[in-house]
Amino acid sequence: MFGNFALVAACLFAGAALYISVAEHPARMELGDGPALAHWHVAYPRGAMMQATLALLGSVLGVLEWLVTGNWLWLLGALVLFANWPYTFISIMPTNRVLEATVVDQAGPASRALLEKWGRLHAVRTGLGLVSAGIFLWVLI
Repeated sequence: MFGNFALVAACLFAGAALYISVAEHPARMELGDGPALAHWHVAYPRGAMMQATLALLGSVLGVLEWLVTGNWLWLLGALVLFANWPYTFISIMPTNRVLEATVVDQAGPASRALLEKWGRLHAVRTGLGLVSAGIFLWVLI
């Protein structure tokens, strides 16, 4: 039973990350420098809380299913999904901190370059979510 919920959490995480990567962030980048940064300032905290929760929940559920079934694929999927946490802290958080500290009125080519970098970094999170969901789906089938 834990596995079904792990799959749901991983799919929700992957779906949200994919939406951000293919729709929200590209649309944000069509805005001017100031409005793009302003939108990121509003959207990022909301998305971060949701995705962090889903990654943690899906990982815990995957580990619980592994403990119940002994099938190592549950553990693998859980670890891939959980990898979003250290990846975010190590790779994305330095960019986030600079973007958070940048005042919208001071947005320009430097903040745009950071937003573009953020989009590339976030794409890795999307990939981790999709791989995890794929592993969970594979083991359920």
